[in-house]
Amino acid sequence: MKRIISAVLLTICIFGMHAQSALPPKIVLTPYVEHDANTPTADKILLDKLNRIITQHGVSSSSGIQTPFIITGHAVELNKETTATVPPHTAVDISLTLYIGNGEEGVLFSTYTMNLRGVGDGVDKAYAAAFKRLNVNDAGINAAIMEAQMRISDYYEQQGPSLINKARQLAAAGDFGEAFAVLLRIPAVCPQYNEAQDLLLQLVRDEADVRNREVIARARAAWSANPTEAGAANARDILAEVSNPSPAICSEINGLTSEMSGRLESVADSERAMAAARDANAHKEEMARIEAERKAAVARAQNQPKYVYHIHWW
Repeated sequence: MKRIISAVLLTICIFGMHAQSALPPKIVLTPYVEHDANTPTADKILLDKLNRIITQHGVSSSSGIQTPFIITGHAVELNKETTATVPPHTAVDISLTLYIGNGEEGVLFSTYTMNLRGVGDGVDKAYAAAFKRLNVNDAGINAAIMEAQMRISDYYEQQGPSLINKARQLAAAGDFGEAFAVLLRIPAVCPQYNEAQDLLLQLVRDEADVRNREVIARARAAWSANPTEAGAANARDILAEVSNPSPAICSEINGLTSEMSGRLESVADSERAMAAARDANAHKEEMARIEAERKAAVARAQNQPKYVYHIHWW
């Protein structure tokens, strides 16, 4: 009798953007267990083991950015019996195989099989006992992960250019979030990694420019409708919504504030004070802008639709 045990999503999270971040990019694993109503206790034990495995092997992450690469477990029940103890218990012998591959395309990268035995009060507790015996330091698990990582590197070496092109097409269609997700999945082992990071920052800026120009348009409309001190104050409040402005956006803001200052001296004084403050904090603002761009890209990528996996490996 066969029983599907779990799926573990292989996730690539890019933590840094060039030298501005101290966190290095890496390929990481995110554990996921497909819960079975018949074995809730066993599922929890298995999930804990998977978390310990990725921590032990240095491939853990809390990013949540999904990729097509998965490691999934399939258990074959070799034997099940009732013990002669009082009270009687259920004993199971299982063969658990871990499969690592591209779940979206159905391409298998590596496997590893282990035999486990568990005894408990019912099937759920017996499977839970078996999973507790899973050795997180098993050299075979590490070998399977290493082999899969090598093949993932090969995958990105081959697919890098097409992924860059896909991200450009998504951004051109206005789907910036999915474009960010594609670029964030490209690890440092890919020859196009630096190009992906440059494009990621550029697309975040492009999306910010779109939003910021909408803010400037509202501010200009408020000023045009009421070219007085009150209208200028309203326009300044609206402009405060601008986030991570590019030089082009700053130029447009300066144009609007200069137009308002041409009529109102108090606005001119306020603008001079704002300009002086910006100059004094230019470097700090640039670093903050880069960090905000990184966080924006990760947040938008995390909200994208998840992959649909097609696994036919057993």
